[in-house]
Amino acid sequence: MNKTLYLSFLWHMHQPYYKDNSKDITTMPWVFLHAIKDYYDIPWYLSRFDKLKATFNLVPSLLTQLEAYIDGTANDKLLDILKKDVNFLKVEEKDFLEEYLFLCNEENMIKPLPRFNELRIKFKSENKSLDNFSNQEVLDLQTLFLLSWCGNYLRSESFLIKELLKKQRDFSRAEKLSLIEELLEFLKEIIPFYKSLDEKGQIDISTTPFYHPILPLLLDRNSAKEARHDVNLPSSLATYEEYASLQVKKAIMYFQNTFNFKPKGFWPSEGSVSLKTAKLLNENQIKWFCSDEEVLFKSLGSYNKELLYKPYFLELEDEKINIFFRDKYLSDLIGFDFSKKEPKEAAQDFINHLKNIYLDSKESCIVPIILDGENAWDFYKNNAWDFFEELYSLLEKETSWCKTILFDETENIEDLKAEKLSTLATGSWINGNFDIWIGSCEKNKAWQLLDTVKNNFDIQRENLDKETIEKIDEEFLIALGSDWFWWYGDDHYSDVNHYFDEQFRFHIKNIYELMNQEVPKEVFDLIVEKSSKNITNKTPTDYIRPTVDGNMSNFFEWLNSGYIDIKKEFSTMDSTSIIEKLYYGIDREHCLYIYFEGQKLKDLKKDLKIKIEIDNTDYIFDLKRERRKLEQKEKSFIIAFDMGLELKLENFNLKKADFSFELLEKNNVIQMYPKYDKVVFDFENLFLKSWYI
Repeated sequence: MNKTLYLSFLWHMHQPYYKDNSKDITTMPWVFLHAIKDYYDIPWYLSRFDKLKATFNLVPSLLTQLEAYIDGTANDKLLDILKKDVNFLKVEEKDFLEEYLFLCNEENMIKPLPRFNELRIKFKSENKSLDNFSNQEVLDLQTLFLLSWCGNYLRSESFLIKELLKKQRDFSRAEKLSLIEELLEFLKEIIPFYKSLDEKGQIDISTTPFYHPILPLLLDRNSAKEARHDVNLPSSLATYEEYASLQVKKAIMYFQNTFNFKPKGFWPSEGSVSLKTAKLLNENQIKWFCSDEEVLFKSLGSYNKELLYKPYFLELEDEKINIFFRDKYLSDLIGFDFSKKEPKEAAQDFINHLKNIYLDSKESCIVPIILDGENAWDFYKNNAWDFFEELYSLLEKETSWCKTILFDETENIEDLKAEKLSTLATGSWINGNFDIWIGSCEKNKAWQLLDTVKNNFDIQRENLDKETIEKIDEEFLIALGSDWFWWYGDDHYSDVNHYFDEQFRFHIKNIYELMNQEVPKEVFDLIVEKSSKNITNKTPTDYIRPTVDGNMSNFFEWLNSGYIDIKKEFSTMDSTSIIEKLYYGIDREHCLYIYFEGQKLKDLKKDLKIKIEIDNTDYIFDLKRERRKLEQKEKSFIIAFDMGLELKLENFNLKKADFSFELLEKNNVIQMYPKYDKVVFDFENLFLKSWYI
């Protein structure tokens, strides 16, 4: 029987809404930075392979921010500081630069630029301060930061960027300003490029509700209980159905004004769906949408992977809406795992997985690959250029059994039969529920602030004029975006959680002020304390003295240790980590102990090395299932590997020490921690305790 594997990519382009409309400033630079690195590069990689197709999902709130940079109304706080003469920077401006100028991937963005890496090392040694940097060093750092974010298209096509990359140091302010001007000018090319690829038929453009809300929660908060029955919902309640509808209608209208056609497809924010969500999309003439395999399996009541590889549809009011469900494993391989492999090996691995699906299928099938189209590439060498070159080259060759198609094309493919769903389960692409956005103490507190002001607004609405109501509606739409709730609770960590908290509460404050009401005190109270959002989940409470044997021999020997849950550093979706937790502490003889734990570490079969950095000094060890005494760099270690990896460093006399590690396979980094900030082993409380005792 002739059959084909149809491969459908969807690359999701999204950033939170960083614009503070009341002050008319952009508080964070991520739209600009990803625009010069990813929003052009990723479709450009595809465009070089004429036979291949993909869908790009562009979120309206991202496009409006991009538009603001193009028309000069973004007023990006970081860019405005970067434009200044370094000789006249204020203290608070330098403080702001300290927070941002090294927020890029160390291995793939900083180290390839030797001067940038040199400045990173100095910054680290200066306690992460620019105070002892010369003005020329600050100027070099600013310029190199921008260059590190330039994607491959810019690096290959821009004469200025090529020259500055060659120069590496001693930049002038004029060169920096020319670079900023060229980058801002480049942004004008991005949307026209998508339009041209769409007109050519190589891509389809889909979209998302305007400010990226979780539609099921807006339509009915009890959908959280449908997805997970024991979730703890906020004690308050308000209705947001009108805003669910407005998010969809506003997105469609903006899309049509931007691209001159109506979108046919939607990626509901975070793949979050429910039957009510499907009905809302259908009412707005959306022809297809996507979600995750978890939702499909719950809908079918069966976790049979073979059922994943076909299109489905719902019949709603005599109309049909098509649904596609992402292959979680293959999508996550690209998103999280392949960055740790050589490009050729990763690409071939992906093709092999597809071939196995094809061989196991009794008929033609579709494999939806849906993932973040921007953030993953920071962790690939060369912004994933080499990986995509290998992958797309292989896909162009495998035409006898594999073909890339757009989701919009499936109805016209005779050998791809869609199956009817009798119902659609409620859930998202993360664990099939909504726990990332509701249920924890911090998340629920945010919902309670929203509920209070929404109920207040519903009472006051009839006393407000049309213009004020429209402004309030806009503030609600923004505040209902998923990103604020993403960063509350202990699911995710970044060094800028407090900024998201401030921005969220600022929108609540704006609503009260638009109603001419006094802003309640709780709106000014931090939901997340800045100091509490540390990568370290628990600091040591007393001295420890474990037996170094590669096992957590008993619960009590590590009871008073510090503890770090590595999986919660940034993302709950990365299931590839070998080391998942670590424990650390000291004894009274000034020895440092570290215990690394993880299911994949416990079952490890391959030969790896671990590089540990303690107080700016690197130590490298082979992972051998034995107990050894070692000397490195005038330090004495005992290291043991069995169920876990246990390490003892003698003569550790520091109250605080920066810490990081990398797992290496044939000199390739397959896991690093931390990815975004530093970890500090802090024993000051123990020293104080000893002193007072």
